[in-house]
Amino acid sequence: MKSAALLVLALVLLRSSPSQGGELSPVQIKDARKLYVGKCAKCHKLHDPAGYAEEKWDEWMAKMTKKSKLKPEQAELLASYIAAGKAGKLQLPK
Repeated sequence: MKSAALLVLALVLLRSSPSQGGELSPVQIKDARKLYVGKCAKCHKLHDPAGYAEEKWDEWMAKMTKKSKLKPEQAELLASYIAAGKAGKLQLPK
């Protein structure tokens, strides 16, 4: 349980500063989209993160990160990608 709480905290911190405070590069966007579609949509439909309260979304991200066995750098990239989509900086797949 402690590791899940730490992961949620890391995701919150990462969302506040995607890609070390900058925008995602085209390569990062491509890689993150591949993760989003390949890991998330492999098991369930893609959910709209805007439809969830931040706290609830972070809980799900922590659970799904562990379940899908994402590496920390993959989780960071995916969190930044989803945050950029929520902020309207890019279009998330549906």
